[in-house]
Order: sequence, then structure tokens, then C-alpha cells
Amino acid sequence: MRRVVPALVTLLVAAAAATGSPMERALDYLSARQDAATGAVGPEAGRVADTSWTAIAVAGAREAPVNWRRGGGATLAAAVGALPADAGGDILRLAVARRAAGLVDPELSARVAAQQSADGAFAGGAIPTAWGVLALRAVGRAPDDPAVGAAVAALVRQRLPDGGWAVSQGATTSDAVGTATGIQALRAARVPVTDPVLQQARARLLALRDPDGAFARSAVPTAWAILAIRSMGERPDRGAWARGGSPAAALQRLQDRDGGVRVAPRGRASVFSTAMAALAWSRGVLPVAPGTARTPYRAPRVVRRTPASGDLVRGVLSVRYVDERGGTGVDPARTTLTANGRDITRRVRITPFTLQVRPQVLPRGPVALVLRVRDRAGHVTTSQWSVVASG
Repeated sequence: MRRVVPALVTLLVAAAAATGSPMERALDYLSARQDAATGAVGPEAGRVADTSWTAIAVAGAREAPVNWRRGGGATLAAAVGALPADAGGDILRLAVARRAAGLVDPELSARVAAQQSADGAFAGGAIPTAWGVLALRAVGRAPDDPAVGAAVAALVRQRLPDGGWAVSQGATTSDAVGTATGIQALRAARVPVTDPVLQQARARLLALRDPDGAFARSAVPTAWAILAIRSMGERPDRGAWARGGSPAAALQRLQDRDGGVRVAPRGRASVFSTAMAALAWSRGVLPVAPGTARTPYRAPRVVRRTPASGDLVRGVLSVRYVDERGGTGVDPARTTLTANGRDITRRVRITPFTLQVRPQVLPRGPVALVLRVRDRAGHVTTSQWSVVASG
């Protein structure tokens, strides 16, 4: 029995330390990179795209961007509403993001319609035309709307001989991102999966798959292909898509412990690639609408301090904290404690669940303690209290 109990404790601790699903961890990562004041997401240079794609991923996960905020600042939905859209392509992508944020209005609908040419196409080639279909659907145009039908017809005309589409205008062969975009646009317009055009595009996308299941050996094309596969009512971890390795498994291999998704196997995580992966894992299909699922409080929470504030330290001082269910978990290596302004972290026992301080570590007399608990995604919770130590 003495051998069984430690083993059981180990199993329980391991179970408690287990993190959430890939999508939950990705959302944790994205949430930690939201600006508390503006609600925008990502570094300044890429905030338009990062904020848009985060909103789409959040809606795909059935949460509402209007509920995404850090502290008392602006929401993610407000940040999407404040995004500029100077070029036609920006309008099309922004329309999809605003649909995800619940911000569609008549003015936006008119601006999307104004980008469409008389022949049904959108300026710039097949990819803008595909995004035009998605944008028209995002602003409320029905699948049988003449504008949607004209855009679909133009997209079909813009196919390459191999049955797919290419991101680069003038390319002679299709690529994974272009073909996946075309597929999603056709499915958004309710083109049946049995349609010959879609069947040829599906065959082309399957042919572009890497032997290990990834697409173009990177996260964004793989996530985008997963969305196209799901839009056709198929699963990326079944059948021909999973032969030798599935796109879903390939994408999951690119996720780090902090929830971020690397752009490539040897690359670094980015907000853009993580948002794309979260959307792929969410099983949402473009264009997505905001969900109603509860938005969890994603920063760690201190749930118990012994002794309480103002009390005398009579034994080991301990603090218990938890991360949200499905989060990345508290990172002991990034959790710190100061006593009267002095960092005593190295003399403290820190686990993913508790912090313990021996009485002799604390200075004699009143002690002002500041604990900063960080999860692996980057959220920080600060807890301040005072105790009296005998030294």
C-alpha cells in the first residue's frame, strides 16, 4: 500500500496539470496578447490582420468578441470596429471579421458591393473574387443572391487548368492556400460538394498535401486547408486526408506549451498562425457569426492564502492558485514573490498549484508580500497582502 499511494498521488497531480485542448490553449495565447486599452491583438505592425483573425477565431470557437477584453479596456469587437480599410481587399476581409464581431451594417454592405465588377469578379484575380464571395455572405447576401452567383461564376472562370486556384496572380499552377480559399468560397455560396468544380478542386488540394499530412510544411496553409476540408463536410483526420499523417496532427505538432503555434517547424509562434490554427481547431466554417459561449477568465486566480492578510506567520506560509479550465497552466518558472520589495523567489518552493515559504525566509516583523503568478500563455495575476513574521 505504501507504494500505491505515492503512485496514485503522482497520477492525480499529472491529471490536474493536464492542459486543455489545442484550441483552448491557442485562445489562451491570443488572449494574453490583447492590448488592455484598445482591445486589439498582436504587435503593432500586424494588428489589423492579427485582430481580424483573432475575432474570427473567437467566433469560430463560439465565443463572442464583444466579451473579449482585458481589465476594463476596450473589447475585441470594438477593436475590429476601429480597424481601417483603405483597399478593396481590406474591405472584403474586414467584412468577414466584422461579421464575426457582430458589427455588420448597411454602409459596410454597400462598400463590399462597390468592389464587384460588372462580370461578377473582384479586382485582383481569383483570391479577391473568392474573398468577395465570403464578404457578400458575411454582410448578409443569400446564396441565391445575383451578386453571389455572379461572383461564383467569375471564380469558376478563374480556375487554373489543374483544377485549383493560386494566391499569386498570373501563376500557372495552383497552391494550397489559393485552392483552399476557392473551396471555402464555393461552399459559402452553397455549391454542392458533388459539383464537378468542387470535386476537381478537392482532388487538387489532396494532391498538394505533404507526405506527413501538412500543407506547404507550415501552419497557415495547413490550417487553411483544414477549414476547406471541413467546409466540404469531411474530417481532416480521416480517409485520404490522413494517409501517412493527418493535417490535424501536423498542425498540432506546431503548437508550443504556451499555446502559440509556430509558423513552421523551426520557426517561431505568431498571433496570425495561432489564430488560424485556433479557427481550424474550432470547426467553424467561414463566414462565422459571434457565439454565445461563456468567455472564461483566462488569467490565473489566487484561491487561498495561509495565513490571511495581517495575521502572524506560525508555520509555512502557503498560497494556492489555479489557471482556468482548459488553459495553458501556471508556469512555476515565471512566478515570482517579493517580501518588502526584495525578490525571494529563489528561496521559495513553487509548483503549478502552490507556493510555500518557510518562516525563516521572511524578514522579522511586518512583511509586505507581492506575488505575481503567470500562466504559460503570458497572463499575469498580481496578489498583494501583508503578514507579521517572527523570523
